[in-house]
Amino acid sequence: MKIGPIEIPPAGERRTGTFTFASDQGLAKYEWPYIAIAGLRSGPTVLITAGIHAAEYTGIEAAIRIGRATSPDAVRGTILIIPLLNRPGFYERSIYVNPEDGDNLNRLFPGKPDGTWGERFAHHLLTEIITKCDNAIDLHAGDLIEDLVPFVIYRETKDPSLDERIEAMANAYGARWAVKSAPTGERPGTLMAVAAQNGVAAMLAESGGRGQLIEEDVARHVTGVTNILRTIGAISGRPERVDLPTVVKSFEWLRSPVEGMFHCHVRVDQIVKARELVGEMTDLVGDPIAALTAPVSGVVLFTVTSPAIKKGGLLLAIGAL
Repeated sequence: MKIGPIEIPPAGERRTGTFTFASDQGLAKYEWPYIAIAGLRSGPTVLITAGIHAAEYTGIEAAIRIGRATSPDAVRGTILIIPLLNRPGFYERSIYVNPEDGDNLNRLFPGKPDGTWGERFAHHLLTEIITKCDNAIDLHAGDLIEDLVPFVIYRETKDPSLDERIEAMANAYGARWAVKSAPTGERPGTLMAVAAQNGVAAMLAESGGRGQLIEEDVARHVTGVTNILRTIGAISGRPERVDLPTVVKSFEWLRSPVEGMFHCHVRVDQIVKARELVGEMTDLVGDPIAALTAPVSGVVLFTVTSPAIKKGGLLLAIGAL
């Protein structure tokens, strides 16, 4: 059995290896790691991905751990894990983008068969692998220069049955906060949203960041995904009862009107009021050049930890309450 270019082992076995998209010369120069686990009993085909942003290390590490720790005896159906999607960017410590074309891989779905490197990758991943699965869990963290409070993201499809499955997955992760609206003013085309549009019960989970493998952040992903797998019947065992997340009304991303040094006045998980001062920009001799205020009242979900900010550069995000 194969899922796209990936060989799935016989029932009751685990297989690790690499795959590539051999029909595309530009993609074929890379190999992607995978872990595939085939259960003895029937069940869903579940895809777990991480590292679409190459420096979001907690998701990558958690995906690897889940693949190594999950016994085939406990699996119902098939679990396929791709722990690093942004293969070109990993050893480059690339922030946000894929160095092959300088674009954000998580804004390019459904991709194009004859587009840029990233668009072609998105097209092959979606058509050959993602759409062959019943469920998809995409693991993220704050990037190399981001701090965040753990949260989950999902998108409604207007298909009641599919939306119920997606929400059940998001609720099972155990995060305090949930986002189900796209970031204000941001480009569409995320893996999770386009997978859902193609009938896959898909969600995204955020934990950790700042380029650090903090055990608590990795363990949160492992525990959350394991509870999702139990909830959807992909592995044996009763799911843990967890508190439901608070769903924010919108996801507001604040960007800088000028280039300069960012001095952040808030921390993640802090509740702020609309028009409250959340930071300031100074020039390179320390003169204030822009006061930064909260666009809405809500919770600070992530902040950029680097002070070096271009004009239009991302600063922080607030989940409206």
